[in-house]
Amino acid sequence: MITSYLAGGKFETRSCKDFDEIVQDVTKGRETLAALPIDAIIKILDHLGKNILKNPEINTIPGVSYISLWLRRENLDRICQVNYTDKRYLDGFCATGSHFQMMAQPRGIVCHWIAANMPTLGFFSITQAVLSKNGSIAKMPKEYVPLILSLLNELPAISVDYEGRTYTGKSILGAIALVTFEGKSADASEKFSLTADCRIIFGGSEAVRAIARLPSRDHCETIIFGPKYSFAVFDREYIESEGFRKSLDLFVRDVAVFNQMACSSPHVLFLEKSRYPVEEIASWLGEAFERLPPALRVQEIPTGLSAMIINARATYLLSDNANCISPKDLGWTILLNQEIRLEEPIQGKCIFTKEINSVDEIIPLVNHKIQAISIGIPDPAKRESFARQVTSRGADRIVIPGTMHDFTLPWDGIMTLNRLVRWVVLREN
Repeated sequence: MITSYLAGGKFETRSCKDFDEIVQDVTKGRETLAALPIDAIIKILDHLGKNILKNPEINTIPGVSYISLWLRRENLDRICQVNYTDKRYLDGFCATGSHFQMMAQPRGIVCHWIAANMPTLGFFSITQAVLSKNGSIAKMPKEYVPLILSLLNELPAISVDYEGRTYTGKSILGAIALVTFEGKSADASEKFSLTADCRIIFGGSEAVRAIARLPSRDHCETIIFGPKYSFAVFDREYIESEGFRKSLDLFVRDVAVFNQMACSSPHVLFLEKSRYPVEEIASWLGEAFERLPPALRVQEIPTGLSAMIINARATYLLSDNANCISPKDLGWTILLNQEIRLEEPIQGKCIFTKEINSVDEIIPLVNHKIQAISIGIPDPAKRESFARQVTSRGADRIVIPGTMHDFTLPWDGIMTLNRLVRWVVLREN
C-alpha cells in the first residue's frame, strides 16, 4: 500500500493502491510550475529560506539553518549559471548565434528514491527538480516525512512580485508529492519507476542496483548517487600554521554533523609528519570535540553502534601499535594507527587518525568511491597538483575543513540540473 502525505498542494495523509491520482495531481502542478519565470521561482525559494529560519519549531533542527543559506538567491543563481550557463533557457527559446535557438525543457515527473542517512536530503533533491521546472514524487523514509513537510508547509504563505505580476509558493507546492511504501514491494516499486520521466536514486550499493534494475520508460533518465567515502588530509605547513588548532573546530563539525552517516562525512584523518607528535594533535582534536555544541556533542547512538565503538576502543587500547583517545561516554572516539589505508567506517564520531610522511602517500588510495577530501594544503601549486591527481583517480570534491557537507553543484561529479532538462532546438532558417 502507498501512503501519500502531500499531493495536489494539500497536506493530507491518504492511502492509495497505485500512483494514478498522484501522477494526475503532480502533472497538473508541474504544468503550472513550468509557466513560472525562473527568477520568480528563485525569489519564492529565497523567501522560503528566510521563513524557515524564522520558524522556531524547525530552525534548531540540524541542517535546517544550512538549507536557509543554500536557498539564498545568489546561491540559486550560481547553481543555475553552473548548470545551464544562462537560466533564460528555462523560460523560452534563446538564440545561440548559429542559426538555431535552444531551450531547456523539463523532463516531466522526477521520481526520487531518498536514502535514510541524511534527514534533509529529500529537500535538496526536490528543490533541484523545482529549479528545473519538473514535478516530483519523492519516496521518503517515514521518519523524515515530518521534517520535509514542515519545510514545504512554509510555501503556501509566500507571495512575491516579479515584473508586475504576483506569484505564490502554492505554484511550486502543487508540483510536489511525498509518499512512502514498502521498498520490498515489487509491485509498488515497479509502478513508481514506470511513472518517472527521470529517476533520482540515493542509496547503498544493493539498493541502487535493485532500483536501477526496475522497469522504466524508454525515454527515462536515471541519475544515481550511490555509496561514497570521504576523508581528510593535512600537510606539515598547514599543521604548523597559526590557525591550525582553530581549524580543528571546523573539522570536528564535519565529523559530527549527521553523526558520520552522510557520504560527505570524514572517517580518516591523515596528518603529514610535523614538529607536533600525532598524539598531541589527537589531544587537540579531542578538545575540539568537547567544544562542540551540545546537540552535536551528544547524539543518540543505536545499541549496535555502541557495541562497535566499545569493541574498537578496546582493540586499539590493547594493541602495541595503536592507541585510542576518548571521553568516558561514547560521544567521540579517536583511533590512532600507522597503517596507510582507508578504514571501514564505524560512525558515531569515530575518526581514524594516521601520521604519514607525505600527502602523496594517500594518492594511491583514491578511487571512484571517494566523494570528498578535506585538505589543509596552503601552497597553491602543491594543492592544485594534489587535487589534479586525486580527481583523476576518481575523487569528486576537494574542499576545506568546515565545508564537507556544503551541497554544491556539481555533486558526485554530476551537473544534476542539467540532467533534469532536455535541450531542444528551434531552427531559425
